[in-house]
Amino acid sequence: MNAMNALSVRDVTVRFGERTVLDKISLDVEQSELVVVMGPSGCGKSTLLRAIAGLEPIDRGSILLNGRDATTLPPHQRNIGFVFQDLALFPHLGVGENIAYGLRRRGMKVPERRARVAELLDLVGLGDSTLRNVQTLSGGEQQRVAVARALAPSPSLLLLDEPLSALDADRKLGIADEIIRVIRTTGTAALYVTHDEDEAERVGSRVLHLEDGRLVGGGS
Repeated sequence: MNAMNALSVRDVTVRFGERTVLDKISLDVEQSELVVVMGPSGCGKSTLLRAIAGLEPIDRGSILLNGRDATTLPPHQRNIGFVFQDLALFPHLGVGENIAYGLRRRGMKVPERRARVAELLDLVGLGDSTLRNVQTLSGGEQQRVAVARALAPSPSLLLLDEPLSALDADRKLGIADEIIRVIRTTGTAALYVTHDEDEAERVGSRVLHLEDGRLVGGGS
């Protein structure tokens, strides 16, 4: 067990009734590392992310964040950023307000909040978009806003659940490069799941393979 790892998952098992969705999963993500978990639809990728985030209870095993046992911590105490497959942007809020959402919930004062939003908008290449409605953005721009919102509270770990699945194949890799650049610029450890082999090889410093709830061909 390496206390320096941003994430350590040990023997995590998740069952839905009689069905075992995750079977004794163990993996590590080092500080500033971007690891990809690849596998077909229904293999347990999203469940793995939700379990790490505390959104899905686990039946056995443990989850450590920066060496701290987070297995029983509620989601808001795990300091994890999450980019959902459907992005989950708030359609009634502008770009800046979407990015500031988590900062406002944490009680950050308005001047600091505005400065952090401006910093992230510049980082993702949307510096003049604070007041734009998210529904007027292109798919790639929405992806970048979702990443910026997840990074705004400076999480110790970023989880990305098939963030490019809604994009056309010919646009995916370019947006993937942009996401990689942003994550690496911030130095945030990340776990990224996809079913697309080209995307996985493009994004990850390591690629793990999940099949029927089990890591195959090597785990951590």
